[in-house]
Amino acid sequence: MYDYVVVGAGVVGMATAYHLKRLLPRLRVLVVDQHPGVGMGDTAKSAAAFRTIFTSWINRVLAKTSVDFYREVQRGGVDLGMRFVGYLFLVPEENADLMRNAAQELRAMGVSVDAYERLEMPIKLRVSDDEEAREMGLSDVAFGLLVRDAGIMDPEKLVKYYYEVYTREGGEVLFGTKVESVVFSPKKPLGIPGEPFPWQDVKVVGIETSAGVVEAKNIIFATGAWTERLMDALGFGLPLKPRKRQVFVVRATGELEALLRSGLADREYSPMIILPRGVYLRPEPGEGTYWIGVSDRRPFRLEEPPEPEEALWRFGIYPVLTKYVPAFEGRMPQNAWAGHYDENVVDYQPVVDRLVEGLYVAAGTSGSGIMKADAIGRVAAYLALGREKAELYGGVVVDSNVLRHNRCFEEERLVI
Repeated sequence: MYDYVVVGAGVVGMATAYHLKRLLPRLRVLVVDQHPGVGMGDTAKSAAAFRTIFTSWINRVLAKTSVDFYREVQRGGVDLGMRFVGYLFLVPEENADLMRNAAQELRAMGVSVDAYERLEMPIKLRVSDDEEAREMGLSDVAFGLLVRDAGIMDPEKLVKYYYEVYTREGGEVLFGTKVESVVFSPKKPLGIPGEPFPWQDVKVVGIETSAGVVEAKNIIFATGAWTERLMDALGFGLPLKPRKRQVFVVRATGELEALLRSGLADREYSPMIILPRGVYLRPEPGEGTYWIGVSDRRPFRLEEPPEPEEALWRFGIYPVLTKYVPAFEGRMPQNAWAGHYDENVVDYQPVVDRLVEGLYVAAGTSGSGIMKADAIGRVAAYLALGREKAELYGGVVVDSNVLRHNRCFEEERLVI
């Protein structure tokens, strides 16, 4: 009989399991995952960029406390691949007022934000003199907005850190095992065949897996894009949906190498660049490449296994990319992969909630799971332990049910 079973060995699941053992080392905790190793689902397919700026207060708290924790871990000698290269938003004319207001809000909160009317980088701010760009409806860039407290990291190193500390403290894992259902029992059994009935209050007593039944007092689903399917099968309707995301890798040679090494605000390398129309360029200095993607509004669907689509590069990314960064003309990806976002379609913020006695969910990271995983794991651990308050890194205290699925938050407006 386990005290807690965490379903999902991605970064959110491993952070949750880690914090359970940190808070109560005597707990018997098991992590179950369908993959043969840790962090082999969507965590491994993340673009792994991070920022601490958001328009909603809870996203700011989740991201800042998590990033501060990662920074402290790296300062302590564990390489997480963190580089504070910054985020550079190229703000189109139609969004100029919105982003100026957002910048003022951020500065008032003490966040360092720099505006650039000109950039010493091979990037075109004016595209309206290009006929194709006009036909595509592309806008001139009003200014560049650099957020300094942001950058890139290695998701595999991060999830490995949680895994190694968790297992060193006695945490158990079961890989290559699919969770098929949750086993419920009536709180007040009557001894009648067929229990539990719809009118009975229930509690969790275990999970059914491809390796058999695992008995447990509490189950925490940290299953990312698979959460909707699993929760629907259990009868819990949550506002979570999977959306495919793709990353294309282009080698930075010639002018692109110069771009890769053109840092802003005394940084050594290019910032994460967000172009108009949702195209982003994520530098990878260690490889000498750019990872490129786009926040395309495609249908919600879980694709297994997800595969990158050449058509998205050719028709969705390349035409926009080359108008703003001509150095990409004629370039083709040398590698590509696909994964999923796990979107909360109501307010784009995580869901950490207790559904019935012993059943919890920690999901809905909406494309920013890496940068918030530590705080989400802490909230999930405190909630599952029955604590009313959750202490995040740095001593920040929030209600442990602050991320319940039926809360009322302001919608996040700074969504890439």
